[in-house]
Amino acid sequence: MVSLDTRGLDSTEGRNLWANTVGTLYCESDVAWPNPRQPFIAEWGGHPIGELHVSTMRADVHSVIRSPAMVRSDDAGDFLVLVVTDGNVRVTQNGRSGVLEQGSFALLDCAAPFEFEAESNFRQVVIDTPRPLLEARLPQRVLEQGTGLPISGISGTGRLVSRFLLDVAEQDRTLPTRSAVSISSVALDLLVTALTDSATETDPTKISHARDLAEVQRIVERQLHDPALSLSRVAAEAGMSVRHIQNLFREQGTTPRAWLYRTRVERARKYLLSTDLTVAEVSEQSGFRDVSHFSRTFRAAYGSSPGRYRTEHR
Repeated sequence: MVSLDTRGLDSTEGRNLWANTVGTLYCESDVAWPNPRQPFIAEWGGHPIGELHVSTMRADVHSVIRSPAMVRSDDAGDFLVLVVTDGNVRVTQNGRSGVLEQGSFALLDCAAPFEFEAESNFRQVVIDTPRPLLEARLPQRVLEQGTGLPISGISGTGRLVSRFLLDVAEQDRTLPTRSAVSISSVALDLLVTALTDSATETDPTKISHARDLAEVQRIVERQLHDPALSLSRVAAEAGMSVRHIQNLFREQGTTPRAWLYRTRVERARKYLLSTDLTVAEVSEQSGFRDVSHFSRTFRAAYGSSPGRYRTEHR
């Protein structure tokens, strides 16, 4: 369903409406056109799917710039995944720049300056992703190296991810909550895979540490339901020292304990939205020792009790 269409509006009104829409929906930014006197045609439509917001836009040539001053004055911090299906769009962020076309996609961080320049009329899908959802899944190194980096949608993992994201955009807002949560979770996992595959690293130590961290996280996720899971047990299973594991998480700006609880509360959130488990059962299957501890941790993360969160988001 189209929620915005500049056809039928005069040039100035259409441009102002588009600029306000982009700034309101995503983040504060400047929008510019090569010839402000020419008619500007653009369409936008979007809706939430699970924790993500998915929108489709088609527009004539224009550019969008988010400056350092805008980042300082605006607290928007989501990540935007842009999938371009028609036309050519150049994105620039963190010293990287590339052209998106034919289903290729890129990650932009609203907490940093970026440039978006349509080199032709274009059509794209935008996946607005809350920051905590990606930070819980990806090392900081991958996030830093992944922004502004075009990922091909023609072959390999990128092709699979691009097609899935485009299929997600075709889903309507009548999806049952459970299905929407599951679909958004799969979309995030696929995106994480593509970003990890595309992250370039040449330092042998960093490559080794990234591999070790991924192995530790896999071990923890397999046993997340066990409240007795300890760092020493994970270290023994991974064949690493406790100190080494602590250093791996420290390099990502966190600790094993903080990452564990963040992962547990995220799993609990999914259970609340996609199952009929009681709050006590969600607590148990997410690895919390008791419901009281679970409720306090969940409230600190999401601002409401587990029961209320379920009621408001299902």
